Amino acid sequence: MSEVERDRRFMSLETKLLWGTLFVIALVMATVIVLVEHRLRAAIIDEVERRGEVLARNLAAMSHTPILLYNFTALEQNVARVAAEPDVRYAIVLDADGKVAAHSRHPEQVGLVLPGAVADRAAGTQSTLTQEVPAASGRPASYDFAVPVMVNGQKWGTARVGLSKRAMEAEIRQTRWELAGLTVIVLLLGGGAAAVVARNIARPVRRLAAGAAAISRGELRQRIEVTSADEIGELAGAFNHMTAQLLQERTALEHAHAQLRRRYEELVDLKGYTDNILGSLTAGVVTADLEGRVVTLNPAAELLTGFFAGEVVGRYCTDVFAPTPALGELLMQTLSTRVPSGEIQLTLRRRMGRSVPIEFSAAPLNGGEGKDLGVVGVIRDLSVVRELESQLQRSDQLAALGTLAAGLAHEIKNPLTSVLLFTRRLYRSFGDEQFQEKFLSVVPRELERINAIVEQLLELARPAPPQFRSVPLAPLLDRVVELHANEIDAKQIRVYREYASGLPPVHGDGEYLYQVFVNLVANAIDALPRGGCLMLRLSREQRADARVLVLRPHPATRPVAVEIEDNGVGIAAADASRIFDPFFTTKEKGTGLGLAITHKIVEGHGGTITFKSAPGEGTTFRVTLPVAMPGLPGELRS
Repeated sequence: MSEVERDRRFMSLETKLLWGTLFVIALVMATVIVLVEHRLRAAIIDEVERRGEVLARNLAAMSHTPILLYNFTALEQNVARVAAEPDVRYAIVLDADGKVAAHSRHPEQVGLVLPGAVADRAAGTQSTLTQEVPAASGRPASYDFAVPVMVNGQKWGTARVGLSKRAMEAEIRQTRWELAGLTVIVLLLGGGAAAVVARNIARPVRRLAAGAAAISRGELRQRIEVTSADEIGELAGAFNHMTAQLLQERTALEHAHAQLRRRYEELVDLKGYTDNILGSLTAGVVTADLEGRVVTLNPAAELLTGFFAGEVVGRYCTDVFAPTPALGELLMQTLSTRVPSGEIQLTLRRRMGRSVPIEFSAAPLNGGEGKDLGVVGVIRDLSVVRELESQLQRSDQLAALGTLAAGLAHEIKNPLTSVLLFTRRLYRSFGDEQFQEKFLSVVPRELERINAIVEQLLELARPAPPQFRSVPLAPLLDRVVELHANEIDAKQIRVYREYASGLPPVHGDGEYLYQVFVNLVANAIDALPRGGCLMLRLSREQRADARVLVLRPHPATRPVAVEIEDNGVGIAAADASRIFDPFFTTKEKGTGLGLAITHKIVEGHGGTITFKSAPGEGTTFRVTLPVAMPGLPGELRS
């Protein structure tokens, strides 16, 4: 930059300071002019109005006696005397009918009613009235003052005086010119002072600007000579201190830049390492920010969902996973509650419509110092697991079928052996009455036993479809106790009931549930010694129904729990794992199908059945059943 350009630049600063000062002075003076002119104008107008009212009142006072005596000569003298005052355009006295009694300018109008709204209002006024009369052709703007002439509270006439505004406006114009002259003088003096101050400020600033320009070029070894102790001198000292600090900071920044570059290279390597880990994971990983927008989608997640990361990044997760709403809702719920969702099994609908069984979990995503960054979700493909489970289930079914066949053969073999023995002796002992009596007693009984086993087996294999409705459990348990009343009395068993209040009905088939509790109570009575205790409990489970995905658990989803407890012989540890198997029994004459049927009925109702037992201490069976709720489907599947 040349010296001339620098001079122009700093001259422009002087100009700005000068014009700024002039603008402030002009603004202040304009404000002063407006205020002073407004006040002077108001004072002048007020003075004119006050003078007009005084003249009108004097005219009314002088006209009091003449108007009573109808002395028109005195009235004319009075109006002439008032009209002789400076700026008085006219003086008029009206009688009680509003007609002109005396007129200073137009005596010929005596006895007439003056036309116009101003004259009408003046003639009808009952108090002092001031009106502005606009300028018209040949007539300047003026004020009209009207004062009623009152005698003993009765109006006998009106005194009117008209004052011209010319003198008032001339005085106002004179005031404006004086204020304008004062403003010009102040602007000239202020501009001169501002020019001197601007020049004194701009000169050291020019030196500072040159030093700053050198610093901008990287020349940090600059120093300004301090020639004064005012603010400019302090600024020069601060500038020198700044240049020294900048030189020191640049050295430190160069060192920090080298360190940051090394750290950046390390972060790039770490990011690449992390990306490789995410890309190598077989589980899908999706992350979302605090607004619920997708940030990352690893290759496994792309393969599972059918989306590419580039097309979903920045979109809301609820929109991306709209075909599987539960997945997006879990991510948003975890984002709002900051509580991990746990592993939940879902069916993921892919982009092309294909469904994939998955296990999904979501957790808050936190950065350094616990800062919330968003949420991360992990998607695990369960297709292979489901296939293995299906194979394992088929193997279990085949094993159960073998056990069932073995038990069925064992249970039917004994009565068939008895029937076979009788049939072999039939041809030799047919005429023997004692044989016939035995034959008729044993063979039908054993055949009935085979028939009962087959019927129970059929009931276990293909039970009739239940008819679901709302079933209260307390009356059902009381009915079961009444059924076994004879056995309870015979063994002197003490029955206790603990039914929680306000329990809702369950959703199920009353007859099937009745069969469940009949089997459980019968087993408890068989296990009890004489004088034992039987406890029946009804309560509400503390957890929500685990069969249904509930994003926000509600107390209404908690199932009802039924406990049947006895202090009988208990169940041996070796038999605990087989207690629900078909044809497994510890009774002498039992078929081993009661608990198997009970287990199947409870599962068909969407409930659970568990037990705890210790040999010699008793057994407690616990059945949980879903509550009846509006809108619940007619059939529940576990």
